[in-house]
Amino acid sequence: MHRFKTRALMVWLCLLTLPVLAQENRIVRVGVAAMQTQASQGLSANWAQDRLVAGLNQQKPDKKQHIKLQGVPLQGGSPEEIENEAKQKNCDYMLSTSLVELQAVMTSATQPRITSMPTTPPGLGMPPPGTTNSPQSTTTQYQATVTYRLFRAGDATTTASSSVTYQQNGPPENVVSQVLGQVVNRVFGDIKKAPATKPEPAAKPE
Repeated sequence: MHRFKTRALMVWLCLLTLPVLAQENRIVRVGVAAMQTQASQGLSANWAQDRLVAGLNQQKPDKKQHIKLQGVPLQGGSPEEIENEAKQKNCDYMLSTSLVELQAVMTSATQPRITSMPTTPPGLGMPPPGTTNSPQSTTTQYQATVTYRLFRAGDATTTASSSVTYQQNGPPENVVSQVLGQVVNRVFGDIKKAPATKPEPAAKPE
């Protein structure tokens, strides 16, 4: 009986300490505007926006600062409309992106040298052992560059800005998708480095 009471007391104490140990994550809402693209690049701005929103939502919470990102799509066309929509949706930040480069890059590679082995001794109609080179093969890679700017909602000052370039084989949309994933990672890092609250303006001297 004494052991049962001791175990029950320990379980009760553990349950009381759980709310203290488990700190809730602070949700940071990031409003994502449609990516600026050129018609010649053949990519949908809404597709890129969906990719960014999904990437922000899939980011694991930061264990040290207990920050969890939440992507919010913004449908406004002009900067004023985007800013007003971000305020209405209670966004902490606004993210704008631009696809500044998407081009094919031709690369060539030579296959390994293959040594031919004779099946009959030399001099009986077969050439002596030699080496042959296979012709060069040409592959098409795509290179994409995306620039981004991160703002605090209600503040025109840029919190962070940078560009990301990536190159690989495959369809161009896959390359752009990889770049957007890297943009999400950088944005999360920028938010973790930024102050938790917007700094108050300095008081004017009387």
